Formats: sequence, structure tokens, C-alpha cells
Amino acid sequence: MSLDGFPRGWFVVSWSRDLAAGDIKPLKYFDTHLVLFRTEAGEAKILDAFCPHLGAHLGHGGTVVGDSVRCPFHAWEFDGAGTCTKIPYLKEGAKVPPRAKMRAWPTVERNGIIFVWHDKDGGAPDWEVPVVAEFGTDGWSDWYPNTLWNVKTHPREIVENVADSAHFPTVHRTFVDSFENIYDGHMATQHTVGTAEPPQGGKDSFDIVATYHGPAFQISDMRGVLHTRLFLAHTPIDAEHLDLRFAVMLELSGPKTDTFAQFYVDNLRMGFHEDIAIWEHKEYRERPLLVNGDGPIGRLRSWYGQFYRSRNVGA
Repeated sequence: MSLDGFPRGWFVVSWSRDLAAGDIKPLKYFDTHLVLFRTEAGEAKILDAFCPHLGAHLGHGGTVVGDSVRCPFHAWEFDGAGTCTKIPYLKEGAKVPPRAKMRAWPTVERNGIIFVWHDKDGGAPDWEVPVVAEFGTDGWSDWYPNTLWNVKTHPREIVENVADSAHFPTVHRTFVDSFENIYDGHMATQHTVGTAEPPQGGKDSFDIVATYHGPAFQISDMRGVLHTRLFLAHTPIDAEHLDLRFAVMLELSGPKTDTFAQFYVDNLRMGFHEDIAIWEHKEYRERPLLVNGDGPIGRLRSWYGQFYRSRNVGA
């Protein structure tokens, strides 16, 4: 099926720590200019970027006033629902024009991460962002590091790692003892057991359960030398580029030093660079030449395709 446009789902736009109360930031995702702001009460909101009045970009020079964002051009104010709440020079008795509205995007802040819902048909979310139980609890670190890469690739290339067991030894020096895919509605899970030989040396026997919740972010539970929760997310900027985010939460129990934790995280980060070097230069094969042992790539593609179908047409 055609994978034109952008899939339906929750996408990451920011780490919570990077947006303080009163902050406002311009974004570009889904080939659309957006504005992200945090109200003075602390809620994250996302609107289309351009003021319906004369087209100023609210993310460049706009300011947060209470629960609204103020346009830098004529000081019109819009709340988190996109409704114009104030035009300062409006004559007494005149009403705010009914069309003085901006599109508001469904936004959720959870696990220290800000998500936006995208659906080309404008539909409401049909699943929730899960809670990571360990986040914010004693005995676990915050997300570390909050890495962001701009990558020239299509999101499907990243998602296909769920099914591509054969690339592990070649690209990552990871040797798989058991490998399983489980598909359940909007979730796709990879369960892998094996041994890794990290780029900086050493060996790590691991057991990892990695689940995509929709087409755009994956939460993993990895048990090896350390017990970690991994977070991977990719958000399309346009048809050829995306932002890739990666972070790790570390269980702080046991005799683990900061130096060892940094070494461990650096190895994981280097592993993503190995993938990026492939993604940015490969060609997508609609009909790949597969052999026994490649992993269930066809099944993964079928699962991924659901996020491009309209829910009211063959969904």
C-alpha cells in the first residue's frame, strides 16, 4: 500500500524539561509549521503557527500570557484550544470574528515527554500514551541523555528494525539466541535474547522487550549488565527528514558508578549511529528479496500500514 503522507499516531515533539512555564517554541513537523507553548499554569499546548489575522508566526516573537499565546504582530491572543480570547484594539461592542481561530493539536505530556497526535483526517486519538511506571520513582534515573538527531530517512526504515533480526550481528555485533515478534492492535513487540559486543569493548548478555505504541515511539525494558528502560521516538519533519530521539532510564541499585553508566549509555548511542549510517544511504525495496532467517518483515509492514489507512475506509 502507499505510504504517502504521514501516519496516524502519537509523536514526540519535546522533552518536558526543555519547556518551562511561559516558554514558546516554533516547530516544524508533518510538513506543517506549529507553535508549542507552556501556559503559566504549566500545561503544554500546540497550535498551528500562523495567526489567522495577517499570518505572523506565533513561535517567533510570540509571548505566553496566562493560558494564551500572544501574536507578536498585533497582539491577538489565542488559548490552548485555538480560540481567540483577546484583540486589544477591538472597538467597544464589537465581537471577535468567529473565524479568529487556530487549529489546536491534541497534546499529552507523560513520562517527562510531550506528545502530539497526528491524523491526516483530523480524527481523535484512538489509543493512549502508556505510563512508564518507573519514571519519577526512587531508584531510577531521569531520562539520560535526551539525545536528538536529524536524520534523512523515511520513518518506515526505523520501524523495520522490529522485524529485522538478521542485521544485528552485521551492524551491531549482537548475537541473537531467541527472537520473537508479537503484533497486537496498535502495538508491535520485539522480544530478543542474546549477547552484545559493544563498540567500546566487553560483552553484555541481554533480554529486551521492545514495544512500539503506534508507528512513532518505542518503549523497551532491557535487562543486562544494567536494568534499563529505553525510549526511541521519530517524528517526521517532511517527506524525507525526521527527528530521532533516544534516551535511557537507569535503575540505580547495585554498585554501579556514574562512569560505568556513562560508558553503557555511550555504547547504546553509538549503536544508533550505526543504524543511521545505513538508513541515510539505503534504497527502499517495495518487494524485497527475502530468505528464511530474515525475520517477519512482511508481517511488520502489514502492521505498519494500518496507520496510513483512514479509519473510516478499510480501517
